[in-house]
Amino acid sequence: MPSATNTPLNIAVIGAGLGGLAAAVALRREHHNVTVYERYDFAGEVGASLSAAPNGSKFLERWGVDVKAAKPVILRKLLMHDWKTGETQSEYDLGDYKAKFGTAYNNFHRIDIHKQLLKSAFEEPGEGPPCILKVNHKATSIDPEAGTIEFENGHSTTADLIIAADGIRSLTRLQLGITPKFTLSTSCCYRCIISAEKLRSLGLDDYIDNEAIEYWGGFGINKIVMSPCSDGDVVSCYCFYPSEYNNLREDGWNISASPEMLLETFPDLDPRMRKLFAEAEDIKMWRLYRHDPYPYWIKGRVCLLGDAAHPMMPDQSQGSCMAFEDAGALGLIFRRGFREEYSVQTGLGLYEALRKPRATRVQEASFRAREDLNERIGWSSKTDRPGKLTIEEVCGYDMEEHLQELLAATT
Repeated sequence: MPSATNTPLNIAVIGAGLGGLAAAVALRREHHNVTVYERYDFAGEVGASLSAAPNGSKFLERWGVDVKAAKPVILRKLLMHDWKTGETQSEYDLGDYKAKFGTAYNNFHRIDIHKQLLKSAFEEPGEGPPCILKVNHKATSIDPEAGTIEFENGHSTTADLIIAADGIRSLTRLQLGITPKFTLSTSCCYRCIISAEKLRSLGLDDYIDNEAIEYWGGFGINKIVMSPCSDGDVVSCYCFYPSEYNNLREDGWNISASPEMLLETFPDLDPRMRKLFAEAEDIKMWRLYRHDPYPYWIKGRVCLLGDAAHPMMPDQSQGSCMAFEDAGALGLIFRRGFREEYSVQTGLGLYEALRKPRATRVQEASFRAREDLNERIGWSSKTDRPGKLTIEEVCGYDMEEHLQELLAATT
């Protein structure tokens, strides 16, 4: 019979995206009882590539997620191309991230890593009781003090801890009294993929073989970012352009588009990239927003996580890593036996103190990098300003040490 201090928490996670599943896995590993509530009839993740630098990938490894089965490409360099000719203008060697920071720089297809997080959360192998998934459960009302959730389907539940991982349009955030302040970005984005087989038939083999994040533009709104994923079977592109070009107003990041639209948007781009665009697949448009940092992330028994807490531009490739860090923080704070030292409410206070300043700094750096590639972690130039976000700051971060500092300051 476990002692009262080791009694597991009953935890509700709202949202079965990458952040929600990461939180579920992290807390399963600490032997808590976790139920994940997904608003839709669950069909899986969509999207293109997802960069997981060492600060995010190390938590996947710690939780026992089968990273290899998620078919990552290990990124080894950054390449900058001339917008019109495609000529390589500069190359930055990322070096051996595993040797430097303990974990490789993985580039996943979102679908591949989502599948592995699903297995880690809900299947039998691994530490802790498997999580429970309930689909078609849209949370409509939350009492943060009582820890109760009411769902659109008439069901309700009570939890010791509620983690709101319900995305950039979070309904939970509003329930906590947070009214987001955001503006339409001056940028929109296409995302698309193309298979390695098709690239090779087009004579574009190097785009698969470079093991690189490759850029066109980036000084101003126009920017193309390309990288291989899924064991090199797929190349993924993110293509930024001025929002005034087509005045996209529809919300979301899954709005269908065509190769013709891509080609019309970038008429003077490198001919090789235009050849790729003509054969691109799964092309979607994405309206970007700039969110101001929120005043708080916690209330009662509830905390925000991932895009629900800190939506950011994609230009530092840190959105998923920040969600994995959020989940990692919850696993460290609510470790087995934590109640010998502090309560759930105290733990949530630690979570906000641990995560909010760091995520906000990355969020702000992502805003700056939207139109200035010199702000991108990894690029270094004579124009670097004091206080620029660095690879060492991001990838070398020691969360356990930071948490111990916070705990020492409270005693």
